[in-house]
Amino acid sequence: MLKQNLDKILILGIFVCVGLGVFFNIKEQLSIDKSKIPAKLEENSKFQKWLTNAKNKGINIEADKFKFIEDSNIYNTIWTSTSSIDNDSARLDYENNMKILDAFETSEKSPNEREIVNYDNTDRFGFTKNQVFFYGLREDKILLTRIVDCELEANCFFHRAGFLDNHVFFVAELSLKEFTKKNPVTCDPNKVCKYSFKIHFVDLINNSRTVYESEEFEGIFEDLKSKL
Repeated sequence: MLKQNLDKILILGIFVCVGLGVFFNIKEQLSIDKSKIPAKLEENSKFQKWLTNAKNKGINIEADKFKFIEDSNIYNTIWTSTSSIDNDSARLDYENNMKILDAFETSEKSPNEREIVNYDNTDRFGFTKNQVFFYGLREDKILLTRIVDCELEANCFFHRAGFLDNHVFFVAELSLKEFTKKNPVTCDPNKVCKYSFKIHFVDLINNSRTVYESEEFEGIFEDLKSKL
C-alpha cells in the first residue's frame, strides 16, 4: 500500500513539474517585448553592418525606430517539403544543391554550414524572384521551405540576410510604405516614392517569423536598389 501511494505521489510530482515547466515557458514567451527589434538582433554584427551600409548610402534609419508589424508561422503543408538524410538519393541531392546555392552571392550560410537562406532576385529552385527560401539539414531531415514573399507591385526587393546562430536569422526587405493588399497603391520605380524597410526575424525552432518595419523615407526604387 505504501509503495502504491509513493508511486502515485511520484507520478503526480512528475506531472506537476512538467506542468510548471510549460507554464513558465509560456509565461516567458508572453513576457518578451516584441514591440521593438530584439536586442540580440540589434547587437548582431551582420545586422549592424546592414544598418551602417544603409546610413552610408544616405538612408536615415535607426534600429530603435523599427516597429512590430506581425507574427506568423513559417512551416506549412503548401511550401514546406522534407526528406531524410538517410536516403542516399536525397543526401546526394542535398550535397549538390548546397554547392549550387553556395555559389549565389545572395545566399547566406548558417554557422554550421548545413543550412542556407537564398534571397536572389531571380526565379530559382521552384521559387520566384519575390520569394525567399530556406534549405538545409536540421537533425536528420532535409528541409526546403519558403520563408517570406512580397508583392512585386510594391516595388519590393529582398537584399540581405544574416544568421544569428544555427536556428535564427533575419531577412531585409525594401518596399513601398503605403502599399497593402487591401490598398495596393503603386508608384513608378523611376520616380520619388515613400519606402520603408521590413526586417523578417525568423526562429526555426519556434516556427515563427516576426516582422518589424522602419520609419518611412523617400527615394527612387531603382536608385535605392542599386545602392543596397
